Amino acid sequence: MEVENTREEDTIFYASQATLTTNTGEQLEPDMFFSEHIDGEFIGPVTKSGSSFYILENSKAEDIESIRLIFSGASNEDWEDIGEEIDIEIELEK
Repeated sequence: MEVENTREEDTIFYASQATLTTNTGEQLEPDMFFSEHIDGEFIGPVTKSGSSFYILENSKAEDIESIRLIFSGASNEDWEDIGEEIDIEIELEK
């Protein structure tokens, strides 16, 4: 994923800590050992990119038809909310 701070002000956002849900009923947190660090402070208008990995526990990859990613909203350096929660649903093609 690629994350961009479009504000001049510093922003704190934890993109690689999004919760993932699947159409098979799993709710997963990213595997922090395999995932890349694209979190924390975005100093001014900058872009960070990387990958987050989720390990299925009760499903097979071929059974997943859609996923949902839920990100907590961004905050400023005083930890005040400046963004809303982001909730994205993605349909997967086979």
